[in-house]
Amino acid sequence: MQRQILFILLFLILPLPLLGLDGLMVPAARFFQLATVLSILVVIEGSGGMVGSLLLLLWIHALFYGAMIYWGSSIVTSRLLQKFPERSRPWLIAGFGLGLACWGLFGEPYSSSFHHSDAHASLTRLYR
Repeated sequence: MQRQILFILLFLILPLPLLGLDGLMVPAARFFQLATVLSILVVIEGSGGMVGSLLLLLWIHALFYGAMIYWGSSIVTSRLLQKFPERSRPWLIAGFGLGLACWGLFGEPYSSSFHHSDAHASLTRLYR
């Protein structure tokens, strides 16, 4: 259960490079969101021009980052958290998750041209 909670937190909040473009950073969940919406658009409108290439890039990034976060959260929970007592592990995950959520909500760790506001955003402005 701890691995799944850590995976979900990192999947929703951890900033990752966006398609290798000029230091833009978004969470992996944003890749899945963009890839899903673009897939629906391709089904409705077709994949002419660059749309097919962008769709492929978004899905590759989404699946790769999702797998890497899952693998990373498995390593953290199986190796690093095993050094702590069983009773303190959920509290460590909760503390880490709270810190990560506060950083994502109140800081501006994300930078993307795929959202409504300026180039830098907090988690709430990114998903607006």
